[in-house]
Amino acid sequence: HAIQSHPIPQKQHIPTEWLREALTITFNDSDLSGAIASHVDPLVIRLRVNRFTIERILIDPGSTSEVMYHKTFIKLGFNMSDLSPAPHLLFGFNTNPEYPLGKITLPVRAGSRTVEVEFLVVKLPSPYNVIMGHTWLHIMKVVPSTYHQLVHFPTAHGIEEISGSPQSA
Repeated sequence: HAIQSHPIPQKQHIPTEWLREALTITFNDSDLSGAIASHVDPLVIRLRVNRFTIERILIDPGSTSEVMYHKTFIKLGFNMSDLSPAPHLLFGFNTNPEYPLGKITLPVRAGSRTVEVEFLVVKLPSPYNVIMGHTWLHIMKVVPSTYHQLVHFPTAHGIEEISGSPQSA
């Protein structure tokens, strides 16, 4: 389900205290408490986007863009006038390029961290509401584990985690 595009690189600000102390992110068998070891589920989580908690967010490290599906965009109370032109086509949904309806930048909160995320809005059917790709994963320094159904990421307070939602996967 990887989506490929060529976004413009974004600069990020890393707090200086993070540079002094490197945090180690690990997973072990104790992280399996909520996961069934024999599963092959995708990693699907919930995040706070704008002012709403969004369920069924697919974590896709192979996607170069963050994607919001039109149905979710509308449920968040936005309309076409809230979109800016999208700079590029998307490839990977099918054999043809997809033309996004546009793009929108929204705050995304994971644990105690909030970052601004540019979403490409597409009008396609999907069991997911949003796809978080490697741009967000890199900005947040997220380490996902589909096996453990968790994401871990550093914050000013240490390593935080978000559990996957196997029932949503």
